[in-house]
Amino acid sequence: MELIKRLLREFLAGMLFGSMIYMLTDFYSANLNHRIIYLFICGLIGILTELFNNENIKILYAFILHFFGTLGLVCILNLLLGDYETFEMPYFIQFIIIFLIIYAIIWGISLVFFRNTTKEINDAIKKRNEH
Repeated sequence: MELIKRLLREFLAGMLFGSMIYMLTDFYSANLNHRIIYLFICGLIGILTELFNNENIKILYAFILHFFGTLGLVCILNLLLGDYETFEMPYFIQFIIIFLIIYAIIWGISLVFFRNTTKEINDAIKKRNEH
């Protein structure tokens, strides 16, 4: 049951990041079906973050799996939405560059949240140990 809760939380977090990217970039059409597919794929990308919670996978391998899993899901998204031009040159190079930029931005945001959470936890532990 705990695993299902974590996966649902990660799915919703993925949808949240996807919604933010959608609003900031407007990459995909306003068609309702396309938005639903887009948010579903974003949710699946969110589930991929569970790789980092698996103690049996080294962080480097988790990162590589997450990166290529995310890239694969975004490619599937483009195929489902009928955007076949993405896979033709020179559009494919542009697609990869944009993907790398967005991936790096999301990782940057995630790192800021992680550091803030870690700092709050560490401060709470220090405060508790002082008393």
